Amino acid sequence: MSGLWAAAAPYVFYFFVYGLMGWCAEVAFAAVNSRQLVNRGFLNGPSCPIYGFGMVALLLALGPRQSSAPAVFVAAAVLATLVELVGGWALYKLFHARWWDYSKFRGNLGGFICPRFSLLWGLGGVVMVRLVHPPVAALTDALPDALLYWTNGVLLAAFAADVGVSFAQAAGLSRQVRRMQELAAAMRRLSDAMTQAIGTRAMTADTLLDEQKLQLMLAAMEGRENAAPLREQLLDTAAKARALRSELEQVARQRYFGMGRLLRAFPHMKAPSYAEGLSRLRAATSRLARNARAKARDLAAQKGRPGKK
Repeated sequence: MSGLWAAAAPYVFYFFVYGLMGWCAEVAFAAVNSRQLVNRGFLNGPSCPIYGFGMVALLLALGPRQSSAPAVFVAAAVLATLVELVGGWALYKLFHARWWDYSKFRGNLGGFICPRFSLLWGLGGVVMVRLVHPPVAALTDALPDALLYWTNGVLLAAFAADVGVSFAQAAGLSRQVRRMQELAAAMRRLSDAMTQAIGTRAMTADTLLDEQKLQLMLAAMEGRENAAPLREQLLDTAAKARALRSELEQVARQRYFGMGRLLRAFPHMKAPSYAEGLSRLRAATSRLARNARAKARDLAAQKGRPGKK
C-alpha cells in the first residue's frame, strides 16, 4: 500500500496543480468576456477537477512518449474530450442540466463535446506537456516525500469536503428549478380557472406577492358559485410563491458561494426538461439582486447626506 501511495503521490499533486491552473484560466476567460470576476468552477474552491483529471490521464497515457508533439496532440484531444463527455453526461444525469453547452458548434455530441474544442484541447495539451509540465514535475520531485504526502492529504480532505458541499448546492439548485417550473404551471392552471369563473385577467407572480392585489382577487371571489375551491388554491399558491421568493432572495445574495454562485458560474447552463423553470429562476434572482443593490445604494446615499448618522 505504501509503495502504491508513493507512486501515486506525484500524480495526486499534479491533479491539484492542474485543477488550479484550469480554474485560473476559466476565471481569466470569464473576466475578459464579462468584465467581472466569477468563480467559474463547479466546486466552491479554486479548482476545476476536469482539468486535473484530464492532465493526469494524459501524463499516464503518454508515458515515455511525452517528447512526441503529434502523440501528445492526439492523446490530449482524445482524452480531454472523453473526460469532458463523461463529466458533462454524469452531471446531466445527476442534476438534469447541461452545465456547459456546445450545441451551437458543428459536430457536437449532446452539447457536451464538439470537434472545435477537441482541437483546442489537443493544442493545449501540447503546450502543457512540453512547456508547463517539466517545471511542475521538477518542483514536485524537489519536495520532500513527507511534505508531499502531508500536502496531498490536506488537499484531498479539503477536496472531498468541497465536493460534498458543491454537490449538495447543485442538488438544491436543481430542486429550485423544478419548484419554479411547478409554480409557473400551477399559476397558469389557476389563472385559467379563475378567468372562467370570475373573468379576471391573466395572473402573474406579482399578483400573488402583492398583498393588496391578492386581497382584491379574494374579494372578487366572494359570493361566486364554486369559488371556494379556487380561493383555497389561490391562497395555497400565494403561500408557495412567497416561500419561494424568500429563498430566492437568499440565492440572489450568493455571489461567491452557494446556488447563486453556480448560476453566475455557468451562464450557459441548460435544463432541457425544466427550461422554463431555469429561465424564470435566472430572471427572478437577477431582479432580486438588482433590487438589493439599489436598496444598498440608496441606504449608502442616505447615510452620506449632511446631518445623517
